[in-house]
Amino acid sequence: MRRLIRSVLAPLILFAALLPISPASASGPTPNTAPIISGTLAVGQTLSASTGSWTPTPASYTYQWWSCSSQVESTCSLITGATNSTYTLVLNDGGNFFYVQVTALTAGGGTTAKSAISGRVLTQPTNIVAPAISGSVLVGTTLSLSSGTWSGVGFFLRGQVSIAANAFNLAGSAFSGFTNQISSEPITVTLPSITGLVAVDEVLTATRGTFAAFPLPTFTQQWQSCTSTDITTCAPIEGANTLSYTIKDADVGKYFRIMVTASNNLGVKGSPSALTTIAIRTALPANTAAPTISGAAIDRQTLTLTIGTWTGVPTPTTTTVWQVCSDLAGASCADIPTATTSSLKLTFADLGKYFRAKVTATNRIGTASSTSNILGPVVAATKLERTPSTFGFLQVGQVWIATPGSWSGAIEPTFGYQWQRCSDEKGANCTDIAGATKREYTIQGADKGSYIRVKNWIIDQSLPAYSEILAVKIAAPAQLPKEEKAATPTPPAPKRITITCVKGKTTQRVSGTAPKCPKGFKRR
Repeated sequence: MRRLIRSVLAPLILFAALLPISPASASGPTPNTAPIISGTLAVGQTLSASTGSWTPTPASYTYQWWSCSSQVESTCSLITGATNSTYTLVLNDGGNFFYVQVTALTAGGGTTAKSAISGRVLTQPTNIVAPAISGSVLVGTTLSLSSGTWSGVGFFLRGQVSIAANAFNLAGSAFSGFTNQISSEPITVTLPSITGLVAVDEVLTATRGTFAAFPLPTFTQQWQSCTSTDITTCAPIEGANTLSYTIKDADVGKYFRIMVTASNNLGVKGSPSALTTIAIRTALPANTAAPTISGAAIDRQTLTLTIGTWTGVPTPTTTTVWQVCSDLAGASCADIPTATTSSLKLTFADLGKYFRAKVTATNRIGTASSTSNILGPVVAATKLERTPSTFGFLQVGQVWIATPGSWSGAIEPTFGYQWQRCSDEKGANCTDIAGATKREYTIQGADKGSYIRVKNWIIDQSLPAYSEILAVKIAAPAQLPKEEKAATPTPPAPKRITITCVKGKTTQRVSGTAPKCPKGFKRR
């Protein structure tokens, strides 16, 4: 029967006998061979229709698929929308038969031809009686599966069992019921384990591991101490039956393990952990290799710390603080509270200073500290290549101009200036002139009898450099003789005159230094 059903599933190519032709028009093309349906007759598969052959060759074709309940044409009905040369079988097509109707069109008209009716489309099997599992549900026993009862066009493939089982076929499946939960005595899946520092007053903590068992097991545990790594020397520790154990002074030199026992109504299983390392006494932190710092004590450079080597039980943790010192001897060093990492970036403000690092190790027993070597003094990253210079006339009221010095290693330099007044040409007792901080300086009266120089530097990058002091005291400007004013002569007193003025027959005389005729009168 299975071989018969498998043969039904093979791809089907249906060659139809020529059926009666239904001409759409008397002048349409004439069919030579009928259309043919090809493809696999199973739900989800696609059937294809050929056009057949025609005389003359048609210009185009139209298609219409039909579904039938038997291979009798009177049981067939048109499938709405199925008007392509292909048709995909859907679930409701299972068990039905099909044919296709092709209409060939020419300029003169159209003619319709039908394919033969296909075979039956394979249907999805339906499960009537579910698969069933039989056998004892115990570890190590064998379970058996019955495939159940099925209807429909199809065939049985195989059944698979893993507590619940199912049977599969071409397009359907069914599941058996679940068995009872599998029963088993405890079986070790993963062993117990121990964590913690094996030292006096430290706490060891155990995990039970995992066990497979049904019914679920109950657990007990027992700590054991061993005089060597040979497990035959292990003995239970009285009262140590929880998942933690605190090591005592008497345990020094011993090893430990824990035995976990799982029990249910089917059996008992004990599983031991691995042995710990040997128990030791606790100890204060101790430095066995001193911390060291390395790097160049130069502005912009970075000093780096290696913390050295430390011992202690428990293993200590370390902290770092950098210190600034007054000299290489380290007689006076102070912590830098913000410098607590393994490196220190030097800045221009650190010039002339000395540095070291202090490392402190801590465990629950106590603390210990150790200091590194000292590096310094910190020097500038720049090097003076040319000193500054000045130019001007050594007289009160004259302007002196400074030319800045030159430093190698400078980065985008910004120069600073400070003019100074000195008591002699050797630069003794030089003091800053208040407010004289620009490149130019006008010599003041207060500078008379002194010596002048300029202090010049690159801000935040170099130490100051000084110009030369000219070996000439500043003098006051030369006093010019006072110019005598020429005597101004006294002008003579103005002379009075008299004029005669007339207006018609009237005459009038006017006297003065600059006489004028009254209004309406004319001078005669």
